[in-house]
Amino acid sequence: ELRRVWDASAEPVAELMGALGGCKTAAEAPTEARLLNKIGLVLCETEAKQAEGLEYLQRAVAACRLLGDRRALLRTLSNLACAHLKFGGRGVALELLDETVEIAQRVGETAVEAACLRKIALAQATDGDLTAGLRAISEAIELYVAAEDRRGEASARFCAGVMEYEQGAVVAGVKELEKSLALRRALKDKLGIAEALNRLGLALVDIGFHLQALDYFERALALCQEEGDTVGEASTLRLLAFVHLAQVDGNRKLCLELFKKSLTISRRNGDTMGVAICQEGIGDVQADTDDPKAAITHYNQALQMRQDSGEAGAQQRHVQLLRSKLARAK
Repeated sequence: ELRRVWDASAEPVAELMGALGGCKTAAEAPTEARLLNKIGLVLCETEAKQAEGLEYLQRAVAACRLLGDRRALLRTLSNLACAHLKFGGRGVALELLDETVEIAQRVGETAVEAACLRKIALAQATDGDLTAGLRAISEAIELYVAAEDRRGEASARFCAGVMEYEQGAVVAGVKELEKSLALRRALKDKLGIAEALNRLGLALVDIGFHLQALDYFERALALCQEEGDTVGEASTLRLLAFVHLAQVDGNRKLCLELFKKSLTISRRNGDTMGVAICQEGIGDVQADTDDPKAAITHYNQALQMRQDSGEAGAQQRHVQLLRSKLARAK
C-alpha cells in the first residue's frame, strides 16, 4: 500500500544535480528547495543510495523552514516521512507525519491532512498497533468524505477494511472493503478494483469459499495485466497458487506454474520479498508432492532472503516458520 503514496520523481538525477548547482542567489532559494526534494526522492528509489537520499530530503525540509513556505514544507516533510517508512524508520516517520498534520490543519490543507493520517495509520498498523491505526484511518475517512474526495475515501476505506479484518472484526472489515470496491468501480480505478478484489478474495478463502475466491483473484489478475501492473500481477499469481495449494484436490501442477510465473516477474521487478514468498511456495508444493530434496533447496533460498532482508524483527516469524518446514522436510 505504501507504494501508492510514494511521490517519486522520474527526472534523471544528473540533470537535477546540474540545475541545483545553478542556484546561487536568495531569489533561487524556492527552486533550490524543490530540487533538493526531487533529488532526495530519486536517490531514495535506489536503496543503495538510501542515506544520501535521506540527507537531500532533510536539506529540503531545512530549506523550506528557512523560506517560511508552509505548503512547500508540507510536501517535503511528507516525502521525508515516506522515505523513513520505506526504509523501516517508523518512529522518525510518525514524528514527521504528526508535524505535517499540525501544519496542514493550520493552513487548511484538508487533503494533505487526510493523506498524512492515512500514512500514520499504515505505519501504526505495520507496527502491530491496529487500534491506533483504526483511529487515524477513521479520521482520514471523515476528512475525505467532507472534502468529497472519493479517490482518497476509497483508499482510506480499503485500509480501514484490512485493519478491521486483521483485528478480528470480519463483518466490519468486509463492509469497508466492499465500500472501497464500489467507490473504485465508480471511479473506474482498475488497479484499485483489483486490489479490493484480492483482499475480498482472501476473506472468502478464510471462510472456505475457495471457488468464489479463485473467481475474484482471476478478475483481479486480468485487471493487473490489462493495466501493466507487474507488481500486482505477481502478487495475484501467488494468491491463486496458494488457493490451489490449500485445496486437498487442488491442481498441484498448475499451482507450481503459478508460483514460477510470479517468481519470474518478481525477479524482474527486483522484489526480494516476492521472490522469497515464491521460493517458499514452490517448496510447499514440492513437499506436498513428496519431493523433499527439492523442497529443502527452495526453503533454504527463501530463508536466506528473509535473513538478509535487513528487517530482522519483521521477518522473525517467517524465519521460524521456514526453519520448522525445513526440519519436517529433512
